[in-house]
Amino acid sequence: MRNIHLFLCLFCIVCAQKINAQAYQDDYNPWVLGFGFNTIYDSGDGIRGVLEIKDNYNYSNPFRIAVEKRFAKDYGLEISGNFNQYVEGKNRNGAIVVDPVNFFGLDGMFKYYFTNIYLDVHRAIYEGYISTGFGMNFFNGNNANTVNLGLGVNYYISENLRLNGEVLSKISIDNAAVGTNILQINLGLTLRLYKSN
Repeated sequence: MRNIHLFLCLFCIVCAQKINAQAYQDDYNPWVLGFGFNTIYDSGDGIRGVLEIKDNYNYSNPFRIAVEKRFAKDYGLEISGNFNQYVEGKNRNGAIVVDPVNFFGLDGMFKYYFTNIYLDVHRAIYEGYISTGFGMNFFNGNNANTVNLGLGVNYYISENLRLNGEVLSKISIDNAAVGTNILQINLGLTLRLYKSN
């Protein structure tokens, strides 16, 4: 798993260099590279178990990587990959996990930055967004598809760097044996790749 994380970090660096070198971005609509961590809530208890972090949240090898293209100032398209693992002894969909279950999620999201309605884009210290899209989730290689709904915020650190927090609800849309509704919480950094002058 460490080799995968190292590979993904190197991949991110190479992508950042390539995208920046191609100069496809501008000040209002940059390419955005994101990386960070995630935790998964999948206890099957609905809202009742949300505060029981020790028993209901999974965060073993919780790596996340994302690439987003902003457009028309207020919108973005994002593709993200999420790695995690369900750990022994935790609750998963109404049962206790006996053997660890590897999780990989691949999500395609459309984002709307609603805070641009009332905040000055050039002076705001944060930007909030809502997102929707589809996900493919793999549990030990078995696929389950979801419709995703999310709410997130980017907090200003520097011109190119933001702290990102996001809550993503993944709602199962197929009858796969491993299909389940998931609440995924993401925390990480985003790097804006502006056009070099």
